[in-house]
Amino acid sequence: MYFNESVFKYLYLVTACATLIGCNKQPLETETLGDSVDKPATIVSNSVYATRVNKVPEQIFYGRVQGYTSYDVALFVDGRIDHVVVREGQLVNKGDVLATLYSPTLSQRVAARESDYQSAKAVLLQAEAQKIRSTELVRKKLQSDAMLEDAIRALQVAKQQVNNTLAQLNEAQNQQQETQLVARHSGVIAKLYLRGGDYVHSGSNILRFESTERQKVTFSVPERIAIKLESQQQVAITLPNINATFNGQISERSLPSIGELALFDITVSIPNSTPNNVGLTAQLHLPITNQTLYKVVPSALRYDALDQAYLLTADGTTQYPVSVVAIEENGLLVTSTSSLEQPLSLVSETNSQLNLATLVKR
Repeated sequence: MYFNESVFKYLYLVTACATLIGCNKQPLETETLGDSVDKPATIVSNSVYATRVNKVPEQIFYGRVQGYTSYDVALFVDGRIDHVVVREGQLVNKGDVLATLYSPTLSQRVAARESDYQSAKAVLLQAEAQKIRSTELVRKKLQSDAMLEDAIRALQVAKQQVNNTLAQLNEAQNQQQETQLVARHSGVIAKLYLRGGDYVHSGSNILRFESTERQKVTFSVPERIAIKLESQQQVAITLPNINATFNGQISERSLPSIGELALFDITVSIPNSTPNNVGLTAQLHLPITNQTLYKVVPSALRYDALDQAYLLTADGTTQYPVSVVAIEENGLLVTSTSSLEQPLSLVSETNSQLNLATLVKR
């Protein structure tokens, strides 16, 4: 009986001591900064470093390679297309015949103008002979001066008639030459509007031609990016289907149309591109920023009272204003005017999730 009471007293004392010790224990892992809901509630005792990004991510825009000179081709006479020599997508050289036109009216017109010209020359020869004869008769006092003046006027009229008929003949021959459509440059046939056997009116387009001597690509770029691009700026162009990459030069930047999306058409000229590249898909690669880029964990990002993002050093003495340029799966990409070399303080997990949610909304 005495042994059992001693054991009971011992157990009671041990239990009481343990209770007192547990009541005096305080949390050691965190430090409370304040009660304001506008401030981060907790700072975790550990810290992290920002990682400098050596390979800056790129934005990619798509376009299609085309001839720098592109235009529709037409003939300025009426007629029926006799034969289309080329096909869509075919490469041609300067001087190649592209299509021929059959027009019997033109042939008849050339023959008529030729006949008028020969008749005018015959009249001219007769007028020249008459002037010579009249001059001789006047010299011998066998003809009046008035008749010589008439012969001179007739000669002048005959000369003018020859010039007029010659001009009409040249016009008809030029129109007859228009029955052949000839390539003025080396290039590619982009589109055929008419085929052999179709009737074409004067000025109607027969085909679309793209010169391959120079090439370009046009990209539609958002305003926030387009305003940062300068004329004559060198940019990286890729033709993914043939695994080719080269530098192009921005040659034009057209303004967006009123009432449409704020997209600027950026035209990039391509140097030393082969004719076979016309029509291929092209990519424009632009870095997301030209400033030094860092990667940080979301739990390092904070916001001040003006909703400006910043990072805080681990010792709490320095704030680094930053701009968030991208959100990745494993961190945030930020830029700063300062060098982010010092260890950074982390906020609580709850505030980190709130910060990330805020970024996603933006």
